[in-house]
Amino acid sequence: MRLHPVILAGGRGERFWPLSRRGRPKQLLPLLSDRSMLADTVARLSGAALPADTFVITARDLAGAVRQAVPGVPRHHVVGEPVGKNTAPAVALAAWWLRNAGDDAVVAVLPSDHRVEPAERFRDELRAAAETAIAREAIITFGVPPTRPETGYGYIETGEAVSGIGGISGRGSAFHAVKSFREKPDAATAERYVAGGTHLWNAGMFLFPPRVMLEELRVHAPEIARLVQSLPDRVGEDEAALERYYRDAPSVSIDVAVMERSKRALVARAGFAWDDLGSWEALGGGESADAGGNVGRGRTLLLDSKGVIAFAEEGMIAALGIRDLVVVHTRDATLVCPRSRVQEVRELVARLRSEGGGDAFL
Repeated sequence: MRLHPVILAGGRGERFWPLSRRGRPKQLLPLLSDRSMLADTVARLSGAALPADTFVITARDLAGAVRQAVPGVPRHHVVGEPVGKNTAPAVALAAWWLRNAGDDAVVAVLPSDHRVEPAERFRDELRAAAETAIAREAIITFGVPPTRPETGYGYIETGEAVSGIGGISGRGSAFHAVKSFREKPDAATAERYVAGGTHLWNAGMFLFPPRVMLEELRVHAPEIARLVQSLPDRVGEDEAALERYYRDAPSVSIDVAVMERSKRALVARAGFAWDDLGSWEALGGGESADAGGNVGRGRTLLLDSKGVIAFAEEGMIAALGIRDLVVVHTRDATLVCPRSRVQEVRELVARLRSEGGGDAFL
């Protein structure tokens, strides 16, 4: 089995403003270590896949920064989308370019900006899912057992258990039929999902033999399947053809285009910890917190404070007697907000975009 990671890195991460900017979105930020989250994602695959077999699909204006962040990935494997069209066109692109990679080839579509740990467990489960995808000619997606009634995530409702290939030590059958995909629920529904035990968080990861995905696209998303056949056989050969493809392709997620309709979808019940790091709140708690529940990155001094998330990109943040706040300081902007309102940071970004002069801070 040969794994070909395809990392999706086109998001903007506006809820991580002011650290996240147009030219340096969330996936290019050092939120979890001293390197970018994208570089962490590539490093996490070490031992399961080669950098030479890795692709990154990003926005065209970010392609240069992405190449600098992951120098081990071949330059022509960093694909700049001329316009964002959600995930289905990007997944189809990867399946088309890798369709002749061999009978043992498996594509692993992965987000670029999620927390996944421990890395060794993730690699083990990735291999088992890839082997099962080949053996069952299936599309495998990872579902994460929910730890809270999260309303910001999609869910996967699991069906009957299915035996996998290349089992994972200490676990029974990790694979299930997919009964349904559920969009982000309200609070009461999320609590019911958690209590019921049959719903998993949708981690946005997909593994499949390229031929299987192309067959499912022909059945469930024929317009994308038709358009992708106009592309050259290898990545980087014809930029004009790529332009036409993205111009004409519909904007739709792979979940809606294929996964919600396919009879070949299986969900792997993840044994690794996962979080999509949707806002500053995601950095709170965990092993990095001090006795007061504070988390500091960069030069920070937090006295008589509790539940504070402080991120100093430059200079220093010093705080005394504050509670449950997020404080982020960059060279030219500072954010202060309650932890309970971090989801609203995107509204600040929208206001800056609409007001004269605010665009300089985006």
